[in-house]
Amino acid sequence: MSHYSFADLVDFGSVESYERLDFPPPKPLPATEPEGPIFRLESGLLADLARRAFSEIAFFLPAEQLAAFAAVVSDPRASQAERFVAAQLIRNAAAAAEGLYPLCQDTGTAVVYGWKGSRMLSDGRDEVALAEGAARAYQERRLRNSQLGPLGFLAERNTGDNLPAMIDLRSSGAAHSGEYRLVFAAKGGGSANRTTFSMESPALLQAEALADRLERGISALGAGACPPYRLGLVLGGASPDQALYALSLATLGLLDRLPTEGSEGGALRDREWEDRLMALAEKTGVGAQFGGRHLAIDARAIRLSRHAASLSLALGVSCSAHRHARSVLNAEGVFLERLERDPARFLPAEEPVLPGARSIDLDLPPEALRSELSSLEAGSFLLLSGTVVTARDAAHARFKALLESGRRLPAYLSNHPVFYAGPTEAAPGRPSGSFGPTTAGRMDGYLDMLMERGASLVSIAKGGRSSQAAAAIGRRGGAYLACIGGAAALAARDHIVSSEVIDYADLGMEAVRAVRLRDLPAVLAIDARGRDFYARP
Repeated sequence: MSHYSFADLVDFGSVESYERLDFPPPKPLPATEPEGPIFRLESGLLADLARRAFSEIAFFLPAEQLAAFAAVVSDPRASQAERFVAAQLIRNAAAAAEGLYPLCQDTGTAVVYGWKGSRMLSDGRDEVALAEGAARAYQERRLRNSQLGPLGFLAERNTGDNLPAMIDLRSSGAAHSGEYRLVFAAKGGGSANRTTFSMESPALLQAEALADRLERGISALGAGACPPYRLGLVLGGASPDQALYALSLATLGLLDRLPTEGSEGGALRDREWEDRLMALAEKTGVGAQFGGRHLAIDARAIRLSRHAASLSLALGVSCSAHRHARSVLNAEGVFLERLERDPARFLPAEEPVLPGARSIDLDLPPEALRSELSSLEAGSFLLLSGTVVTARDAAHARFKALLESGRRLPAYLSNHPVFYAGPTEAAPGRPSGSFGPTTAGRMDGYLDMLMERGASLVSIAKGGRSSQAAAAIGRRGGAYLACIGGAAALAARDHIVSSEVIDYADLGMEAVRAVRLRDLPAVLAIDARGRDFYARP
């Protein structure tokens, strides 16, 4: 089989799914080639396009993503809790579409994949222009700056503009030599952290062995990356980086039109293994975060050619904030994929409610709060109201440094529940920007150290925690509460009463804040006896 190029495999959909932007189209040059006219991009066009695209995907989802949430809500086999979560994700999209609050507090790494035709000329600064446009979008739309640049091999600091971006530009296939095709995506840290890659023995190419390996990988995904997910699996690849590149494209839905049969080489999509992935996801019981069958809404299984001695296996997800848009530049104009402007139309006439939710007053004295939570079992649903303090990775590193230097921890860590969160910048006149939970497991290494000093006895975040963290909570009669990941715009609009920086202001989005909540949905994920909702058989 002849050599294949991913540029020829990428699915850009139908022209009906795009809107034409009010941008000047690439201009044809007087000279022509046998294949057709040569076009030149005007200076600044790519920067303007990136600015527009990243501004769009921070606030709007593709209609197909919302339809998938709606399918969970209407599924009679779904649990009441996951039907509630899926409806909340639709409501979150409706809140974000108002234009004030981004879909997710983690507005992600700015990612651009591009394929440039041989008849499309530019000034050679394409990557720089795309990065400049991304930086403008993040600044103008108050999107969170999450990128840390190295000051040394271990020391680092926030870059302040969310750069560098991840930009991968390649030449396009002959069929698209007169086009520039781009995909803009925002990849959050939570979903990126669920990517796994391994070099396996070719002995894994047996159905039973592969299924067992995938079951372990999917069971380890948990709820920390904000399901329901799009699962991606790539088996094979001429090199490790090719497998990971294909995984990124697959989870964005860009390899959907691959053939389902192959010969000695190339690439194919296997629907049978996609069904197996979905069955394994359902088997976990995690569901759309609060238990159920919809850990995933769909899956992609891609098989690539490989070296006879090597077998790459890449597994990853796109989270519920499935933020991306495709763009095409050609002689007809500049086109950007159309995103859904009216997410509320996907809501059912009667929205599901969180079953048996109990109101919890977080402003109770600490002992009284723990006593009330200790009367409940893991899996109990809650509505949280009252004051919390936010602290993420950087703040926890400073708490550890305080203890190592013989100093005391701040009193707020003992007086209030600790919410692992880093919101976006607040819109003018609003108490908070988009506010959502950070993955709990990243703070597990600090938890026992803090709890033994009476701090962080009640913590709030998303997803599961390690067995060591559950044991620490059980030993000290604490509690871990998990909130809905991926509903940050809704939380900011409807559940945040006030927010004030009280410590470590220099950490920006990771500063410690005092935040007052009102009826924020949650589940008691680890109870006072150390029983773990997410670890149940």
